Amino acid sequence: MIEPRCIALEAITDEPVGGKAEGLARLLRHGFEVPRGFVIVGAAESALPEDIEAHYERIGGGRVAVRSSAVGEDSAAASYAGQYETILDVEGAPALRAAVRSCLRSLESKRAASYREDQTAQPTPRMSVVVQRMVDARAAGVLFTANPISARRDQLVLDAVRGLGEAL
Repeated sequence: MIEPRCIALEAITDEPVGGKAEGLARLLRHGFEVPRGFVIVGAAESALPEDIEAHYERIGGGRVAVRSSAVGEDSAAASYAGQYETILDVEGAPALRAAVRSCLRSLESKRAASYREDQTAQPTPRMSVVVQRMVDARAAGVLFTANPISARRDQLVLDAVRGLGEAL
């Protein structure tokens, strides 16, 4: 088992950190502006990194988004969009720890397990958790590069809402 630890988004190299964390690290490497954050790897509900609060303070404390980032969550065969937990507007160390545990629990949710069984027949993947400074969004959305209803790959589907993406 991997020792639970925190890695700054800009310090991610080739560790297995999950799709969201990998994508954020790639954006940073290409010079895009990404809210400050870190990823927690190797954690379990009962075993969080001891320095989680130090990393939280290092990115400025205050309001953060806590997002699951499972290894292998998105591939050519499946997309886990909406299957795992995201908790927005988390503030303070106790709330942060609770939100991280909630994300880790979502790996074993009935919804995620059913999707995994239906779509991929893969074993339960490892879950990492991304913690980022909260951004007050004017709009949020999800872009599907294949139509999720018909599976047509010549169609893009965009779902968007005003404000935060909770309504999605």
